[in-house]
Amino acid sequence: MIVLFVLAVLIFVAALATIFAAKKINKPLLRGVLPTLLLVFSVLLAVVSCVRTVPTGHTGIVTTFGKVEDITYEAGVHFCAPWQEVVNMDNRNQKASVPLSCFSSDIQEVSVTYTINYQISKTNAQTIYKEIGISYYDVIISPRIQEAVKSEFAKYTAEELLNMRSQLSGDIRSLLTTQLENYNVVVI
Repeated sequence: MIVLFVLAVLIFVAALATIFAAKKINKPLLRGVLPTLLLVFSVLLAVVSCVRTVPTGHTGIVTTFGKVEDITYEAGVHFCAPWQEVVNMDNRNQKASVPLSCFSSDIQEVSVTYTINYQISKTNAQTIYKEIGISYYDVIISPRIQEAVKSEFAKYTAEELLNMRSQLSGDIRSLLTTQLENYNVVVI
């Protein structure tokens, strides 16, 4: 967007130069219409370079030359300085499935696909972006899932895993909820 703003400034300067140079020319097109069109176009281009949109279900994180600002944007259209960027963080419910190979307490290999529904905290999206970045799933969620599932599976024998699935699921969910809330991620 900064490129559009720079282009708008250059067109504005060209329009002003045309106005001053055209005073000596008797052609009405070069004297009034063309410079006026260039001025209007440059102003419109400058305004467009300041428009940012945040889609529904996202939080807009405002950065100035890479520094995260203390403001966030809700879904909609917003105006900000042309040198500011808006990074959209998805705060909707998200689903991830992780295929894992675990061992039970009696050293039986178990293949499992663990599915988790999660979302980032809307009010703390800025903190997540500042401390972790946009790839928060790969950095914090996926490793925590693997750790929690493997540690809980190791507490049960292979036979108990079949009979106590709901308790196992609850134990994993509570462990993940505790670990991920420290990173402003809500397990659903």
